[in-house]
Amino acid sequence: MDNNKILIIDDDFEFCCLLEDVLVNQGYSVEKSLNGTDALKKLESSGFDLVITDKNMPDIGGIELISAIKKKYPSTAVIMTTAFGDSITSSSAIKHGAFEYITKPVRMSVLVESIQNALKSFKKEVQAR
Repeated sequence: MDNNKILIIDDDFEFCCLLEDVLVNQGYSVEKSLNGTDALKKLESSGFDLVITDKNMPDIGGIELISAIKKKYPSTAVIMTTAFGDSITSSSAIKHGAFEYITKPVRMSVLVESIQNALKSFKKEVQAR
């Protein structure tokens, strides 16, 4: 693994910290953000290979955030998580550019596998350009 950079965006501080610990132990470089506005600033100042975003946040919703990320940073993979999953939201997240949509409570092994798959997929896509 070449120390991929991951940005976690979730207004649940404890979830952010737990996920950060898991990902750092997997060898990833991780930053976290508690809202979409702060996340967009971090994306602007530092590139990320992958973003994990919650659907429901106090300022910018997850779908809107995915759209903004994919428009400005098309080679950044995005995974959406939510405690309020339904098929309409899932298909909307994918349509707007999310690689995957995972419902909470998240099984960390499933999320880590999804992250690995997303990073592999996006590396191939970038190399193909």
